[in-house]
Amino acid sequence: MASLNAIQRYLIIIRKIRDSGGVTLKELQEKIENELTAHGDTQIASSPRTLKRDIRNIRNDLGIGINYSHSKGYHIAEDEVSSPENIETILESFDILNALNADTGLNHVVFPERRPYRGTEHLYPLLKAIRGNRLVHIHHQKYGETVPKERDIYPYALKECHGRWYLLGIPKEEETIKTFGLDRIIRLQVLPEKFMPRKIDIHAQFQDSFGILVKEELPTEEVIISFDENDGKYVESLPIHHSQVRIPDFTNKGRMMFRLTLKITEDLLLELFSRGYSMRVHQPEHLRQKVCDRHWDALVVNVLDQF
Repeated sequence: MASLNAIQRYLIIIRKIRDSGGVTLKELQEKIENELTAHGDTQIASSPRTLKRDIRNIRNDLGIGINYSHSKGYHIAEDEVSSPENIETILESFDILNALNADTGLNHVVFPERRPYRGTEHLYPLLKAIRGNRLVHIHHQKYGETVPKERDIYPYALKECHGRWYLLGIPKEEETIKTFGLDRIIRLQVLPEKFMPRKIDIHAQFQDSFGILVKEELPTEEVIISFDENDGKYVESLPIHHSQVRIPDFTNKGRMMFRLTLKITEDLLLELFSRGYSMRVHQPEHLRQKVCDRHWDALVVNVLDQF
């Protein structure tokens, strides 16, 4: 696996090329030396040979094609990038990485949330299996079950949701994509068997869904919710779903109303319950009723607990 220094070089290269549209090897070398020096790094590997190897690794490991031409220099091949958001996510990781680098001393003033994440040791071998179109054999134990199930999976993608990572893959002898929590994988083996991946648009499958559940049988619906101004500001600054838009509310002064277009899943319900006491569901009616029923059940459980 790439070292911390190598990962920093990769991301400096991506950002420099993305921002400039095309650079020379010398310009990349100067950018890396200046950036890493500013962060207190005293061992900087930036030779032309190292940078050329880094560019190959960026293509192979991160899926971002960097090409070279005499007219443009080194530039990102736009037709080889699956989504512009991929680069933005990687660059965001770079900012966090730099902020938490122990050499800067910022680790004394920057405190990320510390959780005992489980299953992250499977990320790298799964990523290699996905890129190599290799079948994987897993022992997967769902919560509430006492015995893990052994499955052969054709791996297609990795997805993060609420601090947990999931494998998206098609079990052997089945037809549809399923999700497997990495924290529930007891054992993982990358098999030598290769497969021909289907043309599946993972992004499209999650387009109208919230979280990790994909329920193709559910309809995509228009959801209207509102919050008081305090809670609403938080919802506006961190949208629940990419389809979220603010709409005018002429009947309820002091409230902020939003429209979302998505499937109503259990993941969405859990998210709505975490968004503050002031939330009001305006439509659809069946969602409003579900929210009321859940709140009533919680009230009953807590009241009965007092006796």
